[in-house]
Amino acid sequence: MSPPPIPLDREGFRRLFETHRDPMYRFLSRLTRDAQHAEDLLQETFTTLWRKRDQFRGEGSLEGYVRRIAYRTWLNARPRLAKSRGPALPDDAVAARTDAPDEAVGRRLDGDERRREVRAAVDALPDGWREPFVLFRYVGLTCADIAETLDLSPKAVELRLARALRDVAKRLGVSLPSSPGRLPVVGP
Repeated sequence: MSPPPIPLDREGFRRLFETHRDPMYRFLSRLTRDAQHAEDLLQETFTTLWRKRDQFRGEGSLEGYVRRIAYRTWLNARPRLAKSRGPALPDDAVAARTDAPDEAVGRRLDGDERRREVRAAVDALPDGWREPFVLFRYVGLTCADIAETLDLSPKAVELRLARALRDVAKRLGVSLPSSPGRLPVVGP
């Protein structure tokens, strides 16, 4: 049984948008760390999805297809966004869909030295490691979802996650266990 196609009518597409809007906003917020850029890319993502709605072949999940379009939209916009980047969003503001994060929350988070250290360590990762790390740790995607989004094999995602975790731990002065098993989650 193939997944349902993308609705060709406006009302069906509106329902699809409402279903996927918040998860895609959070996804784009994590990548851009800027509320306005995330909102703009969200609109571009769904505009592209509408234009290409008849191209969905049902290979993979519809959510994965939308996420892949959002990711490619972000990749294409990254040079333009880098020139106009505003202040980074506090982590709590990204986790909850909000257009105007509470200033008190932002001040509290900015005052938390460890969070700044973790943010700096994650931001210092090469893009090829940072993106899977952010999607896994902050967005909560599985390795399979990340592989589908980034067009990688699940093994490549696991390898990049392991390298990213080692790099972040090294930057933070945290020791990782030497035995295999569940690795600790580093920072918020």
